[in-house]
Amino acid sequence: MAAVIDVGSHTVRLLIADLVEDTLVRRHYDHVVTHLGRGVAEHHALSVPSLCATLAVLESFAATIVDFGQRDIRVVGTEALRAAHNRQELITLFEKRTGLHLEVLDSQQEALYMAHGVLQALRPPPQRAVIFDIGGASTEFVCVERGQLRFQSSYRIGVVSLCDCDDPHQRMTQCADQLVNDLRGFGLWPAVQRDWVLVGTAGTVTTLAAAQMKMTDYCPERINNFHLEALKLDALSCRLAPLTSAERELLPGIEAGRGETIFAGVQFVRFLLELFKRDVMTVSDAGLLQGVFWCTWGQSTVLAAVD
Repeated sequence: MAAVIDVGSHTVRLLIADLVEDTLVRRHYDHVVTHLGRGVAEHHALSVPSLCATLAVLESFAATIVDFGQRDIRVVGTEALRAAHNRQELITLFEKRTGLHLEVLDSQQEALYMAHGVLQALRPPPQRAVIFDIGGASTEFVCVERGQLRFQSSYRIGVVSLCDCDDPHQRMTQCADQLVNDLRGFGLWPAVQRDWVLVGTAGTVTTLAAAQMKMTDYCPERINNFHLEALKLDALSCRLAPLTSAERELLPGIEAGRGETIFAGVQFVRFLLELFKRDVMTVSDAGLLQGVFWCTWGQSTVLAAVD
């Protein structure tokens, strides 16, 4: 049994799990929205409220890990910590209070771990897939063909940063232009618009799937391999638009803490569906958290190992 904590730009997550006959068996899972990335795009610093909220959650998760008697532990951080000049303050305080080290993944590591986690969960694994992970402050894209990594990149756009910017559509368009140019450089555009499966993971996408199913009790097994439909996303977007953050969180499938960002999230996902010319996409509950677990303690064979 081992534990992984993912310190995301929007949500902090904890997974304690076993590997049983090459199957990841969840023993405990928890997550709390702390908005760590709020304001980072503009100020390049973690705000005091977000830092304190995140540190409190991390201390709580560390206590849970102790209760489970775990010594095999990895704690990883992503874009908000990569971009914030005061990230060391959180890292130092966390280590001082818990004895655990928080490592900040580079964008390449994050993308690869995410792809490992996603591909372990899909049944059957797609032969060709464009996988994306929308976080709070960054979005990772990975292209996989027959188990081989063809492309990976990270872009500084996420649901928190979209909420912080003045013109979200312009920011999404800029990201798309850069992504298309990068894919073209690898000989993958426009091929990925045809027979490649589009797969999304992380909290925004899984929340949209839960909302489409009107899920009152979140179930990862129902989220994995779920098909998210463009027309239903359009209907959800229209429903969310006039609501306050608190009112959005009253809708089935939308958890506390996501009301502020979920409208930007549905717009971004819908934008990506249009970019890749898809009416439907596949959803994976598994992603970065599970990928770190697999690549650290498992024998993942879906992609080359991550160092």
